[in-house]
Amino acid sequence: MKHTVPVNALLLTIASLGCASARATTLPTAQADPQSAAQTAASGPTTPPPRTQTLVGPTAAEMDALRPLLARGPVFLVKNADGGADARISIATRVRAPAATMHRVITTPGEYTTFMPILSSVELLSSRGTRTAFRFHVAASLFDVTALCAMNDLSERRVDVAITHSETGPGGSRWDLTPDGDGASTVSLTTWGDPSQGHWILRQVARRSPAAIAGMNISVDTVLALGAVRRAEILAGQNLPPRPAEGAAAPGVLTPPAAGPWLELTRDATVLSMALTPEGSVTQVTVAAYTPSPPDAVVERLRDVAHHDTVWGSIREVEVLPTPAGAPAGAVRYRVLTETPLVRLEGEQLLRVEGRTVWQEGLTGDLANTSHRWDVLEAPGGGAWVLFTGGSDQNRAGRITRALMDRDPWLMAGFAGSWKIVWLRNLLRAV
Repeated sequence: MKHTVPVNALLLTIASLGCASARATTLPTAQADPQSAAQTAASGPTTPPPRTQTLVGPTAAEMDALRPLLARGPVFLVKNADGGADARISIATRVRAPAATMHRVITTPGEYTTFMPILSSVELLSSRGTRTAFRFHVAASLFDVTALCAMNDLSERRVDVAITHSETGPGGSRWDLTPDGDGASTVSLTTWGDPSQGHWILRQVARRSPAAIAGMNISVDTVLALGAVRRAEILAGQNLPPRPAEGAAAPGVLTPPAAGPWLELTRDATVLSMALTPEGSVTQVTVAAYTPSPPDAVVERLRDVAHHDTVWGSIREVEVLPTPAGAPAGAVRYRVLTETPLVRLEGEQLLRVEGRTVWQEGLTGDLANTSHRWDVLEAPGGGAWVLFTGGSDQNRAGRITRALMDRDPWLMAGFAGSWKIVWLRNLLRAV
């Protein structure tokens, strides 16, 4: 599953990117707006009405718990991560610009191409009061995508969006804006999407893991939210490039966020914390979730290298090798082959355990010079909090995904988060 997530980003990024900027939860009907209806009909054959979803942004209590993580970078709160199209993904991040400036960026679709390089055109279809309908188009070497979108500009603090027709399937988003004082603000973007109703590539990807759709949306939402935030900061006078020159920077010593009240949120959701440089390059990503299994059972499942293929389906071969001289007691050296329809990775790793922290360090091949850590914490009342931390994981991206990362470096952070949440959720289902 590792490398199928970004293929989804190939298409799904486009739809959610362009659609978060017009104004309405549904397109105007023929009776309400004949011109819009005629334009809609001209865009292609009639399709059944897509299912709709009600989106609820993070509560005040959830935002208070997540606030310490915002100092590192964007934070995701993913509810029902294994629920396919029923997953709800919220990304929250600080903005060095007033909420009014962020609101302007969201509600001005004609300017989307300034921070979404993948868009080739945006066409306004209709505008009435708080509602606007528009169509955008993406032309790429592998596919063309046209999407009809609608936005409802409910207030200066909230904007709702719907994807009513697209090759990526139906979806929607909700923006919530909160002034923080001193000319800054906090923005949260909550989304849903059902790529299983979209392009055949997306349908295949969506079936590969219960958490696949959540992973897809994380890739998409990262690109959209960070691009829009950077645009608002530039409009507010910040001397910044539209996007970082490089998507990733050296991770340094892997360090998960300090334990705090935010961990309690993982009893009902999965939390993802990104660490970014001031320029916006991703350095580390930590994904955290709760399991009712005891901590020692989680550690033993990770230690059982020979059976990792029963946890992660993309692992095709595991061969335990002699432990190198000087390795810590109990360390395991092994060769692993990972294969998906998009990429094949092979190399040696060393797994070592320090208390309830499990390290996986790449030694050779495609995995050389990479590192991940699993931290398993005892949760009050039983069970465990499991934190999975690593860098950008760009070595795990296939050729197509790397080309997309070159085009929009924000995708590298999204890829790191999407891969890790799928990897973590697979482990929790196996313990």
